[in-house]
Amino acid sequence: MAPLSEHQQLESAWRSLRSNDTSEGWRTIAIGKGRFRAGIRYPENEEVLLAGFSIRPPGQSDLPQARGFSVSRVGDDAAGDALVWIGIARTPAASMEMFTIMAADLLESDASIGDVSELRAYHSFVSRIRSWQQFMERPRDRKLSESEEIGLFGELKVVQRLIRSGRPASEVLRMWKGPANGLRDFSLGTVALEVKSTISPNGFPARIASLEQLDDADDRTIYLLAQRFALDASGQSLPELIEEVRQDLGEGDELSFGRSLLMVGYEGAFADEYVRRFIDADVRAYRMDEHFPRLARSAVPLAIKSAKYDLDLDLVGDPTAELDEIYLALGGPLPL
Repeated sequence: MAPLSEHQQLESAWRSLRSNDTSEGWRTIAIGKGRFRAGIRYPENEEVLLAGFSIRPPGQSDLPQARGFSVSRVGDDAAGDALVWIGIARTPAASMEMFTIMAADLLESDASIGDVSELRAYHSFVSRIRSWQQFMERPRDRKLSESEEIGLFGELKVVQRLIRSGRPASEVLRMWKGPANGLRDFSLGTVALEVKSTISPNGFPARIASLEQLDDADDRTIYLLAQRFALDASGQSLPELIEEVRQDLGEGDELSFGRSLLMVGYEGAFADEYVRRFIDADVRAYRMDEHFPRLARSAVPLAIKSAKYDLDLDLVGDPTAELDEIYLALGGPLPL
């Protein structure tokens, strides 16, 4: 039997610890490698991840706080030893799915830092919590806007094609930089791909987010993939595409995929609200060169500090790249 992922371990641990107990105290169980325990705090009935460190106790003001979770020193009684224990607890109104993904990420991140001092491990742990704090505090709508919905649909189409071309899903998910606000949507070495998607039947509007996005002056090979979809009752909704991609994932990829969806602002709780269904209408690809119309950092006066601009890709001209070329450049075999 394959070992459980960090996400699965946490779900299993919290499920086994949950009870109708109303007395004050903790129930915990060791999880992951070494320093972690999953716990339930009563009578609050809060899910908690505990991490123990052999360090001088930090002050409460040194610990990050954020919407969705609280961080505190919980003392030695949680596990009955002399370690300094830090507890990350889900707040009552917070998403259980998001909290579990965050806790699993903390387990995974600690395991990846290798053999380091306790103080360095602690600072790495707190740094990772702070990155989640920044993410949690980003303003987010209840659901994706229509433009964000079609944007995510288009990026997931590329994720699906790359996986089905034979690339390991873990590699494809590492290439997918869009959810983490990457400069381009996909990146591998010196090759990058920006994906633009629309349902507009007349014109192909594409918002370019910065002067750097399509600038290939650093000897990178940059492609732009333009995908036009049409609304059709026979098509596929965003949640349906997400479930198809999930089915194509390899063992252990669910955490990375779930994290990417949350970072882009998609939450499964609102899946029923994404009712639009899309079919493929047109696809074309361009390789950045001196003939492609764009504003680029390397080609504008230094006095222009930043810029966002709109292109109409229907006015750009004939495609200058083949899809097979892009997939091969991203390390693929050709799509099936």
